[in-house]
Amino acid sequence: MSDGKKCKVPGTLHFFTVDHWFEVPLLIFDWNHFYKKVVMLSFMENDSRKRKGHVHMAFYHDLSTYYDQIFPLNQTAYAFISNCFQKGDSIIDMGAGTGNMAIALAQGGLQVTASEPEETLVESIKKKAAEKGISLSVHTKTMEKLGEFQENFDGILCVGNTLPHLPNIVEVERFLGQCYEKLKENGKLILQQVNYDKVLAKDDFSFPVIEKENFTFTRHYEKKNEHIHFTSRLTIDGETIDNTIPLYPITSQQLKQALEKVGFQNINQYGNFKEENHTSESPALVTVARK
Repeated sequence: MSDGKKCKVPGTLHFFTVDHWFEVPLLIFDWNHFYKKVVMLSFMENDSRKRKGHVHMAFYHDLSTYYDQIFPLNQTAYAFISNCFQKGDSIIDMGAGTGNMAIALAQGGLQVTASEPEETLVESIKKKAAEKGISLSVHTKTMEKLGEFQENFDGILCVGNTLPHLPNIVEVERFLGQCYEKLKENGKLILQQVNYDKVLAKDDFSFPVIEKENFTFTRHYEKKNEHIHFTSRLTIDGETIDNTIPLYPITSQQLKQALEKVGFQNINQYGNFKEENHTSESPALVTVARK
C-alpha cells in the first residue's frame, strides 16, 4: 500500500493487520480460516520487526524492573574507568542501561552524556539523576547514531557487553570508526564485553545463576552460524520470562584488528577491570584504545 488507500468492492469484507489488507467476498467468507490467517500474518509481521532490532528493546524492557539488582554498579569497573580520566573530562556512555555507571562518573566530577535506546531504562536514568541532583545529558541514540552528536569527547564508554549487539563485523567497524572521529586527540575508548574467545571454544556456555530473594536470572549462550544466541530466563514467583537475542561474538584479535583498521594504535586488552592479562579463559575482554 503506497498511498494507504484501497478501492472497496461491494459485497466484500475489508480488514487490516499492520502490513496487510484483506478483501474477502461475503459469500465465501470463512471466519475460522480468516482468524488463522490474521494470527499467522500478525505473528510474521511481529517476528519481522523483531529481526529488525526491536527484539533487543523488548528484551531490556522485560528486564527493566530488575535491572539494577541483576547488574548493580561494579565498583572495580568504576575505579578502572574513573582512573582513565581527569575531573572535568567529557565522556559519553553508549548503552548506559539504567545509568549507574554514568551517574557515578558524573558524581566523580566528569561531564557525562548517557545514551540508551530503551525508553524504560532512559526513564530510570533520568529519575535517578534527578533524585541525586546530578546534571546528566540523556539521549536515546543507538550505537549506530553516535556520529550524530555534535560535540567530541575525551572518552567513549561501551561496556556491559553492548558492542556485540551490532549484527556483524562491518557494523562493528563502522561504530569504531565513529568512535575514532568523535574522540578528541588522546581521547580514550573503553570497551568491555564477554570473552568470546572462551565462549566460542564451547558448543554452549552458561553463566552462574543469579539468585535473589524474589527472582532468579539465568544466561545461556549457544553458537548459531556466525552469531551467538543469548537466552536469558527471568523467573519471578514461578512465572518465567524467556528472551533470546542474537549477538555478534567478536574475539579479542578481531576487535584489535578492527580498532587498528579505523585508526587506533595504542590498544591495551585485559581479562577484567583489575587489569589482569587477557587469556582464552578470562571472564571478560576489557579494551582501552587511545586516539
